[in-house]
Amino acid sequence: MANEILQKYIREFSSLRIDRAHGNAPHQPVLLLSIIEQIEQGQIENNEIPPSPHLVEVFLKYWNSITNRKPNIALPFFHLKSRSFWHHHPNPDYEKALEVVTQIKTFSQLRKIISHASLDEDLFALLNQPLEREILRKTLIDKYLPHRLNEIQRIISEEQQISGFSQELLNYVQHEFSIELDEPIESDKKIREPGFRRAIMRIYDYTCVVCKLQILTLNGESVTEAAHIIPFTNSNNDDVRNGISLCKLHHWAFDRFLFSVDESFYVTVSDLMTENGPAEWKLASLNGKEILLPEQQELYPAKEAFAWHREKMLSQ
Repeated sequence: MANEILQKYIREFSSLRIDRAHGNAPHQPVLLLSIIEQIEQGQIENNEIPPSPHLVEVFLKYWNSITNRKPNIALPFFHLKSRSFWHHHPNPDYEKALEVVTQIKTFSQLRKIISHASLDEDLFALLNQPLEREILRKTLIDKYLPHRLNEIQRIISEEQQISGFSQELLNYVQHEFSIELDEPIESDKKIREPGFRRAIMRIYDYTCVVCKLQILTLNGESVTEAAHIIPFTNSNNDDVRNGISLCKLHHWAFDRFLFSVDESFYVTVSDLMTENGPAEWKLASLNGKEILLPEQQELYPAKEAFAWHREKMLSQ
């Protein structure tokens, strides 16, 4: 019986829709490879697959390695509904909209209407078994991407290391915070930098802690960046308590000590600068505002790190 179920989904995975009329556009196989990756790394623990920025990041990593066509994760996420194993779940008040909509072309529209997708319970159970998961992943690669096997294997290995390091950083909060480490927690820059970003984005949901801005592009890319409070060159420290999520403007200003954060997590702005322009965009408008904090207190940014940063700002 178990083998019959596996064979059923092998057939399903072997008959996905591919846009062959416009060249190589394997949206659906790449989305499924990305979901398999997240299940394998424990990023999807329950049978709920939200159209999240993290899913987009994995999707883009696969996509950009196999084609130079413009990516759009909204297309496969929506149109996989034609497969019996893929089920959409609407956001509150969008039940009727999901029933009548015939296409969704943008990531923002996707997130507005759809809360998450789910798989058949049998399929989700198979993807949580290492052997069966690998068989289904190999089915996708052999059928749609046979000439990209080495590149996909490289991505899988790299993603495993990045996710492992990201989780290690989240677990590292059990240690006492240090202003400076003798050596980095992870030495490989290719793993360390995306792993740090992934952990920070997971904590702050791709939102700038200062202005609360969250912008996701049509294909799901984000305006926010993972910022070290004490620069890595000074601290060797990727501890998530030495990091915050900032939009590009406020990351630039924070790194130049144009503003900092006090011991109560309120913004304090340097008076050693001039600024002109709309009042709502001026750094001065942020003075005295509380930053966005994580839901879990143990993940709060370290007050010692902000104290170091404030001292640098005052010494400018």
